[in-house]
Amino acid sequence: MDHRIDKVRSLLRSKDIPALLVSKKENQYYLFGLKSSNCYIVITDEKSYLLTDFRYVEAANDLSGSFEVVLINNEYTVFNFLQELAPSKLALEEKTVTLNFYKELKNSVESSLISGDGIIEEIRTVKDENELTAISKAASLNDLCFEHILNYLRPGISELEIALEIEMFLKKNGAERLAFDTICVSGVRTSLPHGQPSEKLLKRGELVTLDFGCVVDGYCSDMTRTVAIGNISEEQREIYNIVLEAQKTGCKAARAGLSCKELDKLVRDFISDAGFGGEFGHGTGHGVGLEVHEAPTLNPTSDDILVENAVITIEPGIYLPKKFGVRIEDLAIITSSSIINRVRSNKELIII
Repeated sequence: MDHRIDKVRSLLRSKDIPALLVSKKENQYYLFGLKSSNCYIVITDEKSYLLTDFRYVEAANDLSGSFEVVLINNEYTVFNFLQELAPSKLALEEKTVTLNFYKELKNSVESSLISGDGIIEEIRTVKDENELTAISKAASLNDLCFEHILNYLRPGISELEIALEIEMFLKKNGAERLAFDTICVSGVRTSLPHGQPSEKLLKRGELVTLDFGCVVDGYCSDMTRTVAIGNISEEQREIYNIVLEAQKTGCKAARAGLSCKELDKLVRDFISDAGFGGEFGHGTGHGVGLEVHEAPTLNPTSDDILVENAVITIEPGIYLPKKFGVRIEDLAIITSSSIINRVRSNKELIII
């Protein structure tokens, strides 16, 4: 953990920021390994502080690392601490502090308040060996779940039943929790990229899209597969194959040093050249780690560059409103020359 703090300090120095207040839960866990509903971390050039209340003080003192634990309560708050610390500038994670917190902080300290968004996320982009192991475990559990669910799919079963079976399997087999709400849509509802499972029953001649993930050792997985129930139309098969080849194009091209914008363009151009550019409205992918959506971002406006040991999804899709849709998604570790795909599940068209 001290190594991670050192990286934060280095970035703070480069940005001339004397103090950073960390309020985002994922960043707190990344830096100190504590899960708390009432915790603040303050990092300065000289020291690190973990502020929490009586409920978590013992757990905080048991953590390893070079930091000082500060007890906060109704009489001595985070605002009192920061008032005493009195840095000339204080960086905040703007996306996680409330307006009320900001107002009280502004009234409590004389520090210049600036944005600290993205500082820790930038460091989190590069995963260490333990993080990659955890993500790989989560991805392997997804593969096992997909194998299981293929034997569960059949005409007459509802989307809600399938989603529940996915979630039960993941939790029974080692998942701490779901990485996100499971997506299971079928038939015309597959044109909804993030459609919620419904009571609709599976029918022959339809596609089913399954998008699910779990958390193992604190880290997320994410995968999507689209399968066919019985014989499908030539149009459905054509769209499936276009998405499949676009997805494979992205997997072949991804490597460290490639811009996320360029990778998105390669995948998007493949779909556009096939005549369906207007039906691919989301980004090609995103980073995965402690959060299922984190840096980097793969879309047409992204300024991110792929780096070695980043973990990303590659997930193009085509969605024809009121007809059907197809999405295929893998989870991959970026290397200097290619990717290590952590999803082993078959992505050729599966007909059940």
